[in-house]
Amino acid sequence: MRFRFRRLAGAVLAAAVASASAGCGSDSATADHDPKLDVGSYSTQRLDSGYDDRPSLDRGILVDSLRLGERIAFGSEVAAEFAAGQGGQVLASAQGIRNIPGVSEEAMYQYHPLAVYFAHSAETPFLGAHQHHFELSIALIAFPDEQAAAAAASDLEQHDNAVNGRTIKNEAVALPDYPAALSHWRPGVPNMVSWMAYKTIVVAVDVQAREAKLDLLTDYVSKTYKQQLPRLDGYTASPRVQQPSLKIDPDKLLTKLVKTGDAHPDQRDFAVYAPRAFAVLGTDPAVTAREFDTRGVKSIAVSNNKYLYQLRDAAAARDFTGFLASDPTVSNYGSMAGVSGAPEIACFKAAKPNPTVVSARRFRCLIPHDTLVSEVFSEQELDVRQLAAAEYVLLKDAG
Repeated sequence: MRFRFRRLAGAVLAAAVASASAGCGSDSATADHDPKLDVGSYSTQRLDSGYDDRPSLDRGILVDSLRLGERIAFGSEVAAEFAAGQGGQVLASAQGIRNIPGVSEEAMYQYHPLAVYFAHSAETPFLGAHQHHFELSIALIAFPDEQAAAAAASDLEQHDNAVNGRTIKNEAVALPDYPAALSHWRPGVPNMVSWMAYKTIVVAVDVQAREAKLDLLTDYVSKTYKQQLPRLDGYTASPRVQQPSLKIDPDKLLTKLVKTGDAHPDQRDFAVYAPRAFAVLGTDPAVTAREFDTRGVKSIAVSNNKYLYQLRDAAAARDFTGFLASDPTVSNYGSMAGVSGAPEIACFKAAKPNPTVVSARRFRCLIPHDTLVSEVFSEQELDVRQLAAAEYVLLKDAG
């Protein structure tokens, strides 16, 4: 998702925002909407909060990992060459840790990692194959204590050296500003990797450039640490015994979204994000995070093909509805007829596909209510209206 502000246009949106303004603050559950709204087969019953009430280690690890994601540095904060976001991902679960270059479960499992988050950025959102690009990966790995983090950083570096230095020997690289960092590169290859323990967290950095210039790679890694380390101050992962009781949705936002899939915490399909962690998922994280902060976005609930944005107040929600309606994606959405009987709802049709997403995005509707703004998507025009109508009813009934 890439957010760009564009001037608001269209009577459909103006009517929607005006209606939302008039309706804010109503305590009515059902009297202020048309009972004959076409919701198709969608349920308008609120989802049970059992997904958060029952103990779950998987959920707890996801919560702590997403908290790391809220602190990860954006590539654009390191250097302009890494301005384009390539997404972020939780790598840890109750089943183990997903291995990526620089992050090996085998090398650190004995130190009991508690949470892992990874983000990638590059010079452009779309990278051609078999070419050298400017690319930056950062992984944050939380451990129970500082001793475990320091030992894990050392073992991660040694493991990578052993695996990737078999044919051509890697050379150690010292970072004058960060003597605790463990780094190496392969002469002639435009890539450098580094690990550093900072308090209870290991920061793993993997940087690639267009040319194999050691001074350039060293500078990029040092700049990464400069941006990343201060963001980690104050973070402490929950002890393993406490993680099963962590809640991913303390405000019960997910119960205010129409159920269309499995109600099991999942970083892509069923989760609640803080603004910065959600911004990491897009192609322009710094701009998105700035927009969220300026416009008062407090959190974002994700449920399959639906988003629910929680704003600081009703005025901010009305403003954010207009912002979303101004086509902040590459799909060039144009207004279309909304939902009969619910003038607050504004609906749109994409003029072209969005190559940055794989899920259904052809049609979308915006449903503002009080301090919330719901955004729903579908590939079918009738279906998106029915989904929007069901979401409208659910939000109204939720109060």
